[in-house]
Amino acid sequence: MAISMLTIVFVVVLVIQVPPIVKRKNRREIFAYFFMMSLGIMYSYAYVLDVELPNPTDGIHLIFEPLTKLLKKALL
Repeated sequence: MAISMLTIVFVVVLVIQVPPIVKRKNRREIFAYFFMMSLGIMYSYAYVLDVELPNPTDGIHLIFEPLTKLLKKALL
């Protein structure tokens, strides 16, 4: 049931948002939109199907922790 509702929501969003983007014929914007939308769709279906998903905060922490340590050493 949840998968079919999720599919309906994504179809409605695509039907509403895609025509204006295609009408402007901006290829980079079309590519970016479909790339981000496909990531969101995949993440949403994985969440609904109870697939173990990584926490985005962990990735941000992994990137910025070394930078923070470097800045603390440089400034103190």
